[in-house]
Amino acid sequence: MMCDALRLMMETFPGAEVAGVCGDCATAWRLTGELQPDLVLMDVDLPDGSGIALTRRIRAGFPSIKILVLTGHVASRVAAEAIDAGAQGYLAKTSAADELLTVVRLILEGDIRAGAELLTAGGEGVQPAVAAMDATSERIREALPLREGQVLELVIKGLRNKEIAAELNLNVKTVETYRSRLMKRYDCDSPAELVRHAIRIGLAVA
Repeated sequence: MMCDALRLMMETFPGAEVAGVCGDCATAWRLTGELQPDLVLMDVDLPDGSGIALTRRIRAGFPSIKILVLTGHVASRVAAEAIDAGAQGYLAKTSAADELLTVVRLILEGDIRAGAELLTAGGEGVQPAVAAMDATSERIREALPLREGQVLELVIKGLRNKEIAAELNLNVKTVETYRSRLMKRYDCDSPAELVRHAIRIGLAVA
């Protein structure tokens, strides 16, 4: 699932151990079951199948394993497919080593911001990410009531309830109400699923 360069980069990650390396779906599936890694770095294009399909299979069989999809296709469609398949993040293969390691750390810590930032930045730097978030804000404002839209924007950015409350000058219970309303509106069970759904329906720009 990782080329030699990625393996070398990951070996510089504090406390990390590269459990296995392979380059095809069949071996990746077998090693995932045998090694039970915390995180899989998944290439979209594998010689014997789709990394997106394998991501979905791993998430179904081993839901505790996190997946970061790496690809040369910096496109919203591929990003949405990766996140819909259950990946926690999406990053271009050309991303710098420090960006990769930062994203890996965020995903391992369970930080939803990893997915949101990856999908907006797409490995292309800060300015595209800002432009994408501006487009996201505009679409949300058109689709949702003011407060719900504001809360969703901040959920997509990775803020937690207390941070959203401080940003919008609301109390935490009110924020929880708005977020629950959003999750009910879109039939989502978690903030991560809410972000993925926002991408699927075109509210968030990938």
